[in-house]
Amino acid sequence: MAVLRHTVSLAPVPLPWLADALAVLLDLAEGTRAEAGRVLLPDGRTVPDVRLAEGRHLRPGAVYESTGDARETVRVGVEEWHRRRALRLALAVSASDAEVEGRGVLRRPDRPRLVEIDGRARVAGVWSALSRVSGSARLRCDDWWAAAESGHRGRTAPLRARVECGAGRAELRAVPAPGGLDGHWRVTVTVRIRGRRLYRPVAAIALTLVRGRLQRSFATTLNDLATHWNTEIPRVLALPPESLHRELLPTDPTPP
Repeated sequence: MAVLRHTVSLAPVPLPWLADALAVLLDLAEGTRAEAGRVLLPDGRTVPDVRLAEGRHLRPGAVYESTGDARETVRVGVEEWHRRRALRLALAVSASDAEVEGRGVLRRPDRPRLVEIDGRARVAGVWSALSRVSGSARLRCDDWWAAAESGHRGRTAPLRARVECGAGRAELRAVPAPGGLDGHWRVTVTVRIRGRRLYRPVAAIALTLVRGRLQRSFATTLNDLATHWNTEIPRVLALPPESLHRELLPTDPTPP
């Protein structure tokens, strides 16, 4: 098994701001309507590359298809849409060399409590032990912000994720903490990688040999992500609600 660990400093996102931003996003979505399969903004412009293929708009059973790329099919289904209880969406992507299925749920969108995502993929043209991948992620919002703002840590990491295939399994844990005078979060990310089944002995040797390289790549990737986060998040947080609304609109909606 290889254990990778790295800490980054991230600009904080206030939980009330996140709740307000989600409200803007939901208001925008619920202000649209569907006519003859087209999804229309309140001013009548058509949202590009999306059509309602099945069901009633934003009701359980609704299925939307992407029309932007003929080489792949993207379908998003609504399983639940309730602003005070939960949003549940399903995703299916089909291409010539891969198929992906996933589900996501956001509990209490009016005051985010829990985000859960799970999915699986089948990939063609690769080693069979890597051709089927599954994964999941879980973020407990209250625990994350409690740890980030006060240093109070729960019994388990507030953000947990896993990815596994025939050859191996990786588990991720992320724990935030107050960052000091600058107000940033200090987020420690830990990844554990191990082989599975018959591949475990071989994976153990391989991971031992490349652990140093993996750690450097892991740290570089997280540092790059942190740099992007620390550039974009303060800019977005500074936007008033009406500007955030414009940011979420398609850049070039089709005129009515």
